[in-house]
Formats: sequence, C-alpha cells, structure tokens
Amino acid sequence: MANPNQDQADFWSKKPGLTWSENDAAMDATLAPVLDHLLQVAALRPGERVLDIGCGTGLSTMRAGKVAAHVTGVDIADQMLVKARARAAGQGNVDFQCADAQTHAFGEGIFDAVISRFGVMFFADPPAAFANIARAVKPGGRMVFMTWASGPENPWFAVPRDVAIKRLGEVEPTPPHAPGPMGLADVDYTRDVFAKAGLTDVTITPVSLDLTPPGTAHWMGEFSLILGPASRIFAELEGTEEDAAAIVAGVAERFEDCETEDGLRIPAVLNRIEVRC
Repeated sequence: MANPNQDQADFWSKKPGLTWSENDAAMDATLAPVLDHLLQVAALRPGERVLDIGCGTGLSTMRAGKVAAHVTGVDIADQMLVKARARAAGQGNVDFQCADAQTHAFGEGIFDAVISRFGVMFFADPPAAFANIARAVKPGGRMVFMTWASGPENPWFAVPRDVAIKRLGEVEPTPPHAPGPMGLADVDYTRDVFAKAGLTDVTITPVSLDLTPPGTAHWMGEFSLILGPASRIFAELEGTEEDAAAIVAGVAERFEDCETEDGLRIPAVLNRIEVRC
C-alpha cells in the first residue's frame, strides 16, 4: 500500500528536514519551554515504556529516557534519525524507528504513554493516525501532545510571514486543516478528529509561554530566511538579495520589543492535547 504520508516523508527528508537538522540546536533552544511543559504534564515514571511521535533529531526522546524505562522515538524522516541515533549514543534505554505513525504496526498495548512535541499535525488522515497510535497504548495509559494554536496568535510564524508578504506579495495559502504546523490549531476540528478516532476522554488546553531563541532580534531576522514561512515565500517568489536584506531588517524591527535582559522572549500560544486511553 502506498504511504499516505509520502508527501510529508519527502518534505522532511529533503531540504526542509535537512535545514532543520542542521539548525536543531537553535530549534531545541527555541522550543525548550515547550518540551519542559510537555514532560511536566506527561509526568513520566520509572518503569514506563514511552512512544515519542515525530521525534526529529532526538532531544525529546532522550529527555524522556532520563525518567522512563524505555523510550522509542519515531519519525518519518530517516535523515533526522541518523542524527538522533548519534546524539543518543550511549543512552541504552532509547531507540529510534523510521516509520509513519499513521500506519505503522506498533503492536497492541505496548506503551504506557505517548508524547509529542509538535509531531502530530502532519497526518494525511488524522483520525486513522490517532486510532492507530491509541491501539499501541495500554488500557489506562495516556497521550500528551503539544501543537500550535493559530498562526496569528504566534509571532514566531506571523511576523516573518507578514514581513515577507509585504515585501514580495502573497503566495497560495495552505488549506485549513491541511497537514502542517497549524493542522490542529482549530480546537473544534481537533475534538472531532479524536472523536472520529474513537477517543472521547480528550482535554485540549490553551497554553501561553515564551519561546527562547538563542539570539537577538537581528538573529531572528536572519533565521526567518532559513526556516519558516518567510523562507518559503522568499523561495517561491524568487526573492533577490535586496529583498532578503529588507526582510531581515523588517523582521528584526518587529522583534525588538521581545529582547530582554535574559535574551529574546517570543510569546506563543499552543494547544496541549491530553488523551486517556
């Protein structure tokens, strides 16, 4: 059977995924408060077996493995897992599998808990994916996922996008609920997804926290042309060096108010999804 998420596998196995891997230290620093919150709520315990969906280059799996008995990190992009395995060398209670969590046969009742930091918004068929994942959870087990709320609520996405569009023009918008960072931003839609998956003990909680990029407002301007919506717009509309300079300056100016004595602090709004199985 063809992989229903082949587009995502291709996407994350080519330039975008490679760029993320090359910049994973910056992304891990930026998203550190998200991972801290996820692990606090998941409350993993010694003796538990854990599944980490969309583990990327492995930090979330490794952190979970500091507490749980064993953690399996799953990602659709094998090139990310090459780096994850290298990072986790010597941590014997973690392993990594290149698999599509929507269709992979994990087995019945294997895991005590499933976690994900921004790894569950990319499924072609979300109800099928969550039903498949839930089958791998022991009765009484739990799933905790962190997802993005809407783009306008998150300057990390909204500011670079707005600056790039102002400079270069519009690109074709992503359809609502399409696989992507905002795929589960709509809470009502997300509740329906889990209901269709046969999961009814679901709590979705808005979470406000600050992202912590490892640089200044100017760094954010430069980084916006490496990853994220501005980089996509710049590439699609074939921006020039002058356009790049203008976007960097515009993004930097918009983020100046986020500079603090402790570093850059960018407000974010997330959805925390908790599921009891």
